[in-house]
Amino acid sequence: MAIGNYSKYSVLSLSGIMGIDFTVAIRVYNSAQRLPGVLDRLLQQIDTEGIAWEVLIIDNNSQDNTPQIAADYAKRWQPSIPFRYIIEPRQGRSFARERAIREAASDLVGFLDDDNLPSETWVAAAFRFGQAHPHAGAYGGNVYPLLEGEPPADFDQVKHLLAISDRGPNPYLYTRAAGQVPIGPGCVFRKRAWQAAVPTHRRLQGVDDPRKVRVSGAEDVEALYYILSSGWEIWHNPEIEIWHQIPPRRLERDYLLRMARNSGLAAHAWRIAKLKPWQRPFMPLLVPFYLLLSGSRVGLLYLKHRQNFATNLAVACLFESRMGNFLSPFLTPPPISYEETAPFEPIVAPVR
Repeated sequence: MAIGNYSKYSVLSLSGIMGIDFTVAIRVYNSAQRLPGVLDRLLQQIDTEGIAWEVLIIDNNSQDNTPQIAADYAKRWQPSIPFRYIIEPRQGRSFARERAIREAASDLVGFLDDDNLPSETWVAAAFRFGQAHPHAGAYGGNVYPLLEGEPPADFDQVKHLLAISDRGPNPYLYTRAAGQVPIGPGCVFRKRAWQAAVPTHRRLQGVDDPRKVRVSGAEDVEALYYILSSGWEIWHNPEIEIWHQIPPRRLERDYLLRMARNSGLAAHAWRIAKLKPWQRPFMPLLVPFYLLLSGSRVGLLYLKHRQNFATNLAVACLFESRMGNFLSPFLTPPPISYEETAPFEPIVAPVR
């Protein structure tokens, strides 16, 4: 089946793929309008002398002219930077991430979505931090909002639901005790760490199905917790800077409430990922404790703030998150295998 100028399974510009230091992996889905902004930022990268890097686009079943947009950029891409385009037919961001890890020609893989605009030094900062911290399994930075509409009054209290967070100007090491990991946009994973620590059976797939957890960033967070609990270091690198484009619909109350509920629904999968491998079989024994704890939090918040839900967005989102947390043991989907690869016959598609 032809899509644009390329076969359904295509790889572009394969020359020079050996000896790559850093992979920029971009997951796209119907991204014809947004992809140019990301690629333009990558064309403007500076301080990359001596860094061999590639661009790897993973198309997650786009139905628009995203492939043609990529082809147009491939024609004028810098010859020294490999530019590859691969279709991952299994729907869901986790499948796209897994495919990017497998296809990446380097050990350091920096993830971008089609609405993530990196700073002009993002590639250089991401690569050099990885070189300076060989035990880092992953690291992320600061993500700033690029709002395309008027934010709600309580935006600062709910912006984390949109994968926006300024974690400060100084680097630091995340710890299991603190229970926090980097925010998803612009995060860099070490391929060896992912393949050693992230299991091939996972729960958060990013599939739009009524009985599955679907939340922006949750799949990345699940992988990060697996890496952290396995003993790899995870860092905050403030030199990694991303501007996250937020369209008006994501600033609406209903959307934010839905994201809050979904963030809570991811809690059970995150709890499992936070455990050491030998501890995970005992999770069923811990579920009653988590239900009691999360249920009491829901009840206390409801009794204290139920009259403010309609007027206070931050409180309403907190309630939705806690309710999702309480329900997560019942609604989290069973793990699926990422070893089930879709048929793939790579075809070199020359750029014309």
